[in-house]
Amino acid sequence: MFIMLDGIDGCGKSTIIQAWKDYLTTQGNAIFDLKKYWQETGRYPEFSELKNYTFIFSCEPTYVGIGNVIRQELVKNGNNYPAKATAEAFSLDRLILYTKLIIPLIKNGCCVIQDRGVSSSLAYQTTQNPELTLKFLSSLTGNKLALTYRPDYLVLLDLKPEEAIKRLGKRTNKKDDAIFEKLSFLKKLYKQYHSSAFKKIFTKHGSKINLLPTNVKIDIMKQQAVDLLKTILN
Repeated sequence: MFIMLDGIDGCGKSTIIQAWKDYLTTQGNAIFDLKKYWQETGRYPEFSELKNYTFIFSCEPTYVGIGNVIRQELVKNGNNYPAKATAEAFSLDRLILYTKLIIPLIKNGCCVIQDRGVSSSLAYQTTQNPELTLKFLSSLTGNKLALTYRPDYLVLLDLKPEEAIKRLGKRTNKKDDAIFEKLSFLKKLYKQYHSSAFKKIFTKHGSKINLLPTNVKIDIMKQQAVDLLKTILN
């Protein structure tokens, strides 16, 4: 099974991912955290290191190779790289991730839970530059592969841009300094995530889309997220 979590900046993805990790761990499941592994080792694990885990948590962009370049250079405030170059970089990072791990893990029967993915590219890059159409982005090699191995469940976190900006301003332990963390951009991005054209790309490939409101108190948000995960897994 493949579950993807997505939404605008500040929507609560990190909080929900942690809630899911905590829940699965308390249920006696051994989980493998790719993000932590990448950050600690600076490399990809071998498939043999992951294949015996039932739940693998992944994220995009990665923290190695082109993924690290994306995070440290391409989407940093003050830099002005063309949107097409950024889109191609995300696609390449995705191609490597899917080829090395995601596809083998899915075929091995593992449950992959991923923070962002091809859905992010289709929403963010089209918002960053309208000339980058959904059709064009879907045709990029890494994105095309990711849509072939689309998530079984795409969970979109629903939070209005105005509230997201407030949350981003209160962050003390997670400062991304990304070019996307601006209200005007988030408003356009929010519309794209909720557009029928965006959703159709996934539903026509067989993905089920779930909307999860995150404009509630954190304890309620965590519980609703865990309840949704239970429903998906059952």
